[in-house]
Amino acid sequence: MNRDDFTSLPIPLALGLLWDIAQAKLENLERPNVPRSPKYDDRFTRKKGQFCWVSEMTLDSLEFWRRKKAEGAAAGGQYADSDGKWVAKFDKWIEWRRLFPYEEWSGTRGEDRANGAPPSKDPALHAWGPRNGETSAPAPAPAATDYGGGADDEDSIPF
Repeated sequence: MNRDDFTSLPIPLALGLLWDIAQAKLENLERPNVPRSPKYDDRFTRKKGQFCWVSEMTLDSLEFWRRKKAEGAAAGGQYADSDGKWVAKFDKWIEWRRLFPYEEWSGTRGEDRANGAPPSKDPALHAWGPRNGETSAPAPAPAATDYGGGADDEDSIPF
């Protein structure tokens, strides 16, 4: 069998052949710990009044923000404790994302089951909603139009 023959095999068959060849060495090894996806997702503030879900960040983004939070925790100050907690959260996400860089996350957001979007360099931004018993502000009224009559009035269509 040559390389092309081997690489054209179905994965379970190819892995079985590899096991047969390497069995003597692999039997003495302990099974590695495969990290599970984090159970809970977190909102990470990105821009004023907006957040993204940590589950929708790429490995590079997670590592970048972990470094920033680690610098903040090391510098001390008002947010050092919060930054330290974020470092621990990012560590869990980074461990999982290293093995599953394109996996869509599934777990709990708040009190609801949720499925995250695929990881993205620019994850979707969301507006912060009411939290901790706050009441939401009323939604703004739709903008008034100068179109004239009601929806059934053909003369009210502006084009």
